[in-house]
Amino acid sequence: MERYLLDLIRGFHYSNIRPTIYTSSFDSKLEEYQWITPKKINLSFIPKKLRLSFLSQAIKKYKRADEIIISLAHTQPADITICGGQHKGYLQALSKNATLLDKYKIYLEQKAYYNSKIIIAHSQLMKLELINLYQIPANKIEVIYPPVDTQKFHCIDSQKRSKLREKFGFNENEIIYLFPSTGHARKGFELLKHYFEQTTLPIKLVVAGTPVQESKRIRSLGFCKNMPELYQAADFTIMASKYEPFGLVGIESILCGTPIIFSKNMACTEVLQNYFGHLFDLDDAASLHHAIQDSLQQKSRIHDPFSVLSYHPTLEQHMISLLHIIQKISSQNR
Repeated sequence: MERYLLDLIRGFHYSNIRPTIYTSSFDSKLEEYQWITPKKINLSFIPKKLRLSFLSQAIKKYKRADEIIISLAHTQPADITICGGQHKGYLQALSKNATLLDKYKIYLEQKAYYNSKIIIAHSQLMKLELINLYQIPANKIEVIYPPVDTQKFHCIDSQKRSKLREKFGFNENEIIYLFPSTGHARKGFELLKHYFEQTTLPIKLVVAGTPVQESKRIRSLGFCKNMPELYQAADFTIMASKYEPFGLVGIESILCGTPIIFSKNMACTEVLQNYFGHLFDLDDAASLHHAIQDSLQQKSRIHDPFSVLSYHPTLEQHMISLLHIIQKISSQNR
């Protein structure tokens, strides 16, 4: 959501709109900082778990009467609440019981969703969970898929790709499956680790993110800032998430021409069509094996990424949809 916030600021800037940002801290070194009106709310004396409520009170105090409030953090008041994920769905997918803190977070979410005029869900999965788990009316929810930087994530020619593979030390005779993750438990690392350590296939799992112990078929790159290059160099991007409200990594990989091997429950699979890679079932032990075997037989790049996606992932298109909703609310407020 932090990245999405920066995308929105950039999108508003391109639309000649200077948004006011209410939050507890700013990084003035970011390029986006010069495009906003910052409203810093001092919450340093408030325990971290209670800060959301105090931030909401501050917004009520300082907001102008004509402001349209877009909340990315379940604050109130909010005209538009962005739902890129929520707590009930997360707990249900991971079969976890709600702690007192979980129940408090869910209470804040429920209240924010109830009081918002419009909820923007980043996937149909999120919309269904809002309806079924939070009892939100369907006509209050708009699905707008999240944007991706299409200038940053793009296809390259085979010569440049060969140089990238050489740069990362990928051998010509090994098939690279990229696993980008900082939350390995939710992203399914243990399942993939077990498979790659047992297989005799000429494949290697390359982990970009939280470091892991390396083995013959598992390589750890640690935290990486050059993700477009890694997508471009890899043969496939693989993920076995237990819960994924959308999964931008899938779209980023496809835009770089790299097919995906994803679990079927990941919400980004909603927008995929034609040849994008292969899906597998988390509850079927043989399903992952079949998906990887199928991928080895159909080891081809994606040459026209936009033909694989059923939505246009640019920031420009995302802002058109968002501004339409903002204008609609603004008209209703007059």
